[in-house]
Amino acid sequence: MNRRLRIAVAAGLVVLLVAAAVLAFGFWQFTRPVPESYSHTAEYRAYLQPDATLTDVTLYLPLPVENGSSPAGDALVSGSPGVVDAPPGWSFAVEDTAYGPMLALSFPELAPNYVERPPPRTVDPDGTTAAPGTATPTVAPGRTPIRTLDSYLVSVELAFEEPIDTRSPADSGPVLRPRLNATEVPCDELTGEEAGCRRFGTRMYLSYDAPENATVDVLVTYEGRNDWFAGGWTGNSYRQSTRVVATGDGPGWVAVDGEETTGVGTYRGAPSAVVDAGAVERTE
Repeated sequence: MNRRLRIAVAAGLVVLLVAAAVLAFGFWQFTRPVPESYSHTAEYRAYLQPDATLTDVTLYLPLPVENGSSPAGDALVSGSPGVVDAPPGWSFAVEDTAYGPMLALSFPELAPNYVERPPPRTVDPDGTTAAPGTATPTVAPGRTPIRTLDSYLVSVELAFEEPIDTRSPADSGPVLRPRLNATEVPCDELTGEEAGCRRFGTRMYLSYDAPENATVDVLVTYEGRNDWFAGGWTGNSYRQSTRVVATGDGPGWVAVDGEETTGVGTYRGAPSAVVDAGAVERTE
């Protein structure tokens, strides 16, 4: 190999190495967590679904509580912007029960929540159907709307200033309470290597008069998340839920099972969780 060829080959190798270094640096920069993108949020949801009219209703539902207080409960009571879903006219209170602070709901009467949607479009004699968006506001004679039973939904979103401990939230932040006798249980294989799963006991208070065959389905969930951008959106989370289905008159205090899954998602590039992180209301 002559001298000029050796120089050309060496120069080419240098260019390739520089290009590879630039690409590697660019990829590293792109996949680095963006501090400005970090967000730490939580959402509390309560679903109520009676299939018959209830009267003289009083309900106490679990709330996410830390150190005797509940940011989600306070947001509901104050009617803050963090309350993103609530049936019109509903009012809320936080009741200090024998099991700690709980969400209190009361109604003289609570009817089933039915929603209606238009029936399927009819087929014209030529085999075509009416074009979407051309339906008239009234239902044609002989055609009635489809009526389905739906839940009443109460939803609160909170934004936290500090990272949420999604691996062991019960040690450092609000979790659904009452929380009794939490025990480890096997996780579904789809939850990931970092995940931990627990079952715990909790309580609900359901008092109302109802027909003998009436059922009331109550579901409460709470989820905390950390999200950030690092070459794409990523994050980690934990979730808790508890549910009861009661038949006939309200049974009063009932023992209910709760489920918890922690450590879901990725922790690469995650901010360190801070104990006693303070919550602020979401305003956007």
